[in-house]
Amino acid sequence: MSDGPSAPRWARAAAVLLGAALYALSLPPWDWACLGWVALVPLLLIVREQPAPWAFRYGMLYGVACAWAVGPWLPQAMAHYFSLGLPLGAVAGTLYGVAFWGTGFGVFAAGAAVLLGSRRPLASGLTVPALWVATEFVRGRFLGQPWGLLGYTQHAQTALIQIAALTAVYGVSFLLAFGNMAIAESIALLRARADRRRILATLALPVMLVAPLWLAGAIVAERGPVGGFAARPVAVVQTNLAPAFEWTRAYTDREVMAHLQALDQLPHTTRPALIVWPEHAVPRYLEDEPMLGAQLGAVAAQRGADLLFGAPRYEAGRTYNSARLITAAGRNGGYYDKQRLVLGAEANPFLSSAGSGPDESPRQFSTGSAPGVLRTFVPIGVSICHEILFPELVARAVGEGAELLVNISNDGWLDGGHGLASRQHFAMAAFRAVETRRYLVRAATTGVSGFVDPYGRVVSTLAPGVTGVLTASVAGRSAITPYVRIGDAFAFACLLAAMSALHARRAAVVRPHRRLAVAPPAP
Repeated sequence: MSDGPSAPRWARAAAVLLGAALYALSLPPWDWACLGWVALVPLLLIVREQPAPWAFRYGMLYGVACAWAVGPWLPQAMAHYFSLGLPLGAVAGTLYGVAFWGTGFGVFAAGAAVLLGSRRPLASGLTVPALWVATEFVRGRFLGQPWGLLGYTQHAQTALIQIAALTAVYGVSFLLAFGNMAIAESIALLRARADRRRILATLALPVMLVAPLWLAGAIVAERGPVGGFAARPVAVVQTNLAPAFEWTRAYTDREVMAHLQALDQLPHTTRPALIVWPEHAVPRYLEDEPMLGAQLGAVAAQRGADLLFGAPRYEAGRTYNSARLITAAGRNGGYYDKQRLVLGAEANPFLSSAGSGPDESPRQFSTGSAPGVLRTFVPIGVSICHEILFPELVARAVGEGAELLVNISNDGWLDGGHGLASRQHFAMAAFRAVETRRYLVRAATTGVSGFVDPYGRVVSTLAPGVTGVLTASVAGRSAITPYVRIGDAFAFACLLAAMSALHARRAAVVRPHRRLAVAPPAP
């Protein structure tokens, strides 16, 4: 893993690919979280001696390799949903990796090369991690692709991730990037035969920052109040049915019947306050089928529980991917329309979202606008599928009064039976519980379904590929975290700091050239 000018380009490329492999191994299902502290080191060592254009190329390679290593399920998902065939699915997956991973990583690598050129280790040790967070923030918040952020590699490190209640997942990403930067700098100093005390001091910086935060997080997670009010049992249903592209009557009948039959596994002595079915559990328009609505109302009344499930909704010429609530009295409890639609799969920018009538197999959905707060035994903040990956979206629902988080999902399109993507999805979703200090309830058609406490600890789960019903007692909580109050202030601060540092570095490089340009000729 050489970073010197004499290293051949193939060796540099190999080092970059090694870093991408470390990045992937630090995420589920492998969960080697310690590798998250070194995954960026190869890239940082390579770009420190490279001009920005070449650094961008190496960063682009790193990002595309990461997309493939983290999401090997993506080509088959593309092929399955869009009926492309596996070769074209691989091409589509690669284009996705270039557009959303490669470009962001390339910008980071080019910016890091510029900042490292200042030869000011302390300044670059802070601004390079800020630049990393800035690229993650732009990819997640503005490009809508927050999958696999670096901070998610630490989802099982309960003490460390408590900082997310202030900074969201971006604070954890900053700590990891800071640690990677210190290790890369120490290796560079070691190669330059620098004084050992200087090397040790460089390594001590992340320890001095991370150790107190880790200790404070351990104390908070251990001693902090986990309970709440109105604690009641909640049941989630996982049917493990594969999704269908065409919603034929036979398919929709089978889907509804599977969820009704799954409830038979729930003893009648168990009286949950809420039963949660996954996304598209009822793939029919209830407005057009009052008898089906009455049947679901009767089930809710029989169980004495509110029933939340995914179903399409049609209104004023537009179709919405919605979550519907039927109360224990068998009445309409309201709905929530999905706000963050999947690009290409649910929202095609080249198609109109308005139609002449309900589509039996909808491909194009309209975007909802209202926060997902519905009233059951406590106000619940509802999110649909990958919406749980957007911290600001979940925080908005909590700010509007949600005291419990509920996510319904259908990960069947992502996984071909191996459960890799669904494990990643559930691990990332756990951060929303920490950021808002709310219990999280998740029902996914093919898994992972389960419960997470307000400190990110997994209470219980149903593994991918399993059919069953899971019950746990959860409570409402009304305390508001700093993150819910101030939002993404930390991520915005990192973005501004990185932009300011790059601007200052550019000015410092341009200024001497201008002085040379106007210097009088030598006699």
